[in-house]
Amino acid sequence: MKTVLITGANRGIGLAAARQLAGAGHSLVLLCRDEVRGREALAALSPLPPPHEHRLIACDLASPGSVRDAARRIIELRTPIGALLNNAAILPKRRMLTPDGYELQLAVNHLGHFLLTNLLLPRLLAAPRPCRVVTVSSDAHRGPPFDFADPNFERRQYKRTHAYQQSKLANVLFTLELARRTAGTSVEAVALHPGVYDTGLLRDYMGGMPGSGAFGRVFGRNADHGGPILARLAVGHPDEDLNGAYFSKSARSTPSAAAHDQEAWKRLWEWSASAVGLP
Repeated sequence: MKTVLITGANRGIGLAAARQLAGAGHSLVLLCRDEVRGREALAALSPLPPPHEHRLIACDLASPGSVRDAARRIIELRTPIGALLNNAAILPKRRMLTPDGYELQLAVNHLGHFLLTNLLLPRLLAAPRPCRVVTVSSDAHRGPPFDFADPNFERRQYKRTHAYQQSKLANVLFTLELARRTAGTSVEAVALHPGVYDTGLLRDYMGGMPGSGAFGRVFGRNADHGGPILARLAVGHPDEDLNGAYFSKSARSTPSAAAHDQEAWKRLWEWSASAVGLP
């Protein structure tokens, strides 16, 4: 049995992966912003034999304070962590900023996960190998390099899909720098493009316009098909070293040219640490 942490586990492939992992006997910690939906997701999981249990911890990735509180509660569980799945993502209809002044997609999709991973890193490093940190990116990351001069779209024209692309590129850059920093340890950092599924995120990507739900049903598979892919990266491939790998669905793939810029890995790490108040 492993204890697996999943952000955004109350819907989409996060919930599908949670069901898959719980059905295989693993213990889950669901990290959800919406506690009502989180409790519904918790109730849908296969129960564990006592004294083991699944848990729900409130975590708003847009709020560094909420992330810090969630990390503290996880550490207080004193349970070895087997995997961390950085899965949650948003795609709002308009430009929005966090109270700290960061573009909301970048804050939730990247900065919140960056902070959570770093706060838990001592526990992850103490775990038996392999302890996977799987960050859900997207092939939407393929595009221009990360704009360090204007990450919050203060000077550029804001387009929601461009902001999403930037946040998903940040996921890959973060994964590759984490892999570099944890090489030779128990931690294996992996980035994943899970595929296209009929989820709320896909409908958001399509603009939420009339017919977008039908588009998702035609071009996106049921989210239940994505759960096993995410679950397998969390606890499967035990004899393979996946550190620094980028997966497109179930197969290793090559990320974009912008993702190969090692200076961008380090620069994003330093910018992100400053943004969330890490040394």
